[in-house]
This record gives sequence, structure tokens and C-alpha cells, in this order.
Amino acid sequence: MQKRFLIIDGLNLIRRLYAALEKESDPVRRIERTQSTSLDALSRLLHQFEPDFAVVVFDSNGQTWRHKVFPEYKLGRIPMDDALLQSMPEFAKLFRFNRVPALRLSGWEADDLIATLAVKAAQKDVKSYIISTDKGFTQLLDNECILQYDYFAKLGYDKEWVNEKYGVPATQLGDYWALVGDITNKIPGIKGIGPKTAVKVLSQANTVESIYQNLEAFDPKMRQMLEGGLEQCQLSRSLALLKTDVEIGVKLSQFKYLKQSS
Repeated sequence: MQKRFLIIDGLNLIRRLYAALEKESDPVRRIERTQSTSLDALSRLLHQFEPDFAVVVFDSNGQTWRHKVFPEYKLGRIPMDDALLQSMPEFAKLFRFNRVPALRLSGWEADDLIATLAVKAAQKDVKSYIISTDKGFTQLLDNECILQYDYFAKLGYDKEWVNEKYGVPATQLGDYWALVGDITNKIPGIKGIGPKTAVKVLSQANTVESIYQNLEAFDPKMRQMLEGGLEQCQLSRSLALLKTDVEIGVKLSQFKYLKQSS
């Protein structure tokens, strides 16, 4: 039987559970209730997926390589409440106490760590289940050993879902986002190009480089929108694509989930 790896996007889960308790006026009580619902979510996920390995991954504090190459990255995002930010170490302790390690690596976003873990696990024929609402992970779903699950919507995503949602395969999502941009992360696209147009463009040339090598193949209006945008597209694609080769310095065996004996 194929082994399973449960990879939880920690901040993604916690922030949404915290937001759901916005009517709680007592900040201390709100944190306590979020911790309780987080552990409840963890218990449900462990029961649902019955993993052989499990980890909760967190972002590191401060800027990452994306901010260095593009200072506007995620600019304008609503900052995390101070109370929640300060309580992050306690959340990590709670997960560890419940036999699931917490992972954070200085200078790296959780997304890159999660992508690296999933891809390396797939190389060992271990199936990863990424628990997150972040659609950025869908770029990994061309790999049969990687799936994504939205805990809140109770929906699973695979490569067929990607095709239906975006109109392009998972392998083309980097080029797709290079054209349309990613508003959530403030990654720019090509002005005037939306999802439908991007799909049409990528049906004629399947990469950013192919598009600009064959500009004459597009109609004058499209050509005018695209002209001069190669470097911007390449930058946007690099920002949107997740790193899958981060030197994390841990082995898969270190994430082995030890089930409690009944």
C-alpha cells in the first residue's frame, strides 16, 4: 500500500480559523479558541488521511528571496494581528505535543518548503496531501503522487481539476500566471490579458519564450499587448513558481507519524 504524507500549510489553516472567530472580543480568548479549533482540525485530518508521515509547515519571519528580486511582492496585504503573530510559537508547540512536527526555515516561505517536501516524497513513491486553500500549490498537481485538499470547502484538487479550473494543464500554470498575474501576491501580468485570453495565447505557444519567439503569429491587437513584456513575464513566472529543491536538511523519516495505541 502506498505510504501517505500529510503536509499542512500551518499559517493558511490557522489564519482562517482565527478569522472565523472575529466576533470573539476577548483577544486572549480568541487565541485560545483558535488553538482549540486548530487541534480539532489536525485531529480530523489525521483521522481522514491516516498518514504515515505528517508535518505542519510555517513561514519564516521577515523577507524571502521573492521580496529581494521584487520588493512589491505581497505589498499591501493585510498584516496578521499582533496577538496571533506573537502566539505562533505556541501553535507550533501544540502541534508537536500532538505528535506532528512543525517546520520552519529562515528565509523561506512555507509554500517552497511544502513544494520541496511533496516533490521529494513523490520521488520515493510517497503520496502527499497538501492541506491548504492556496491555489499556488495546484502547479504541483501534474504529479500523480501529489494532491491538494481544502479543509474548509472539503474539496480535493488534482490535475483534472486544474484543467477544468484554468483551461491549461498544471505544467503551464507558471506561464499562465505570468500572463494574467496573481493579484493576491501582487505579481503583475500583461495589461489587458485575462484568463480567457491567456488560455488562447498558450494554446498557440505553450511557454512565455515560445510566445515571444512567435509574436508574428498573433493578431495585431494581441501583439501590441504582448510586445516588450518578455522580461516582465519571466520575472512574474519565477515569482509564481514554487521552489522544489530547497535544502531543508531533514529526512522524510523524521516526519514519521506515530499513531497513539488504543
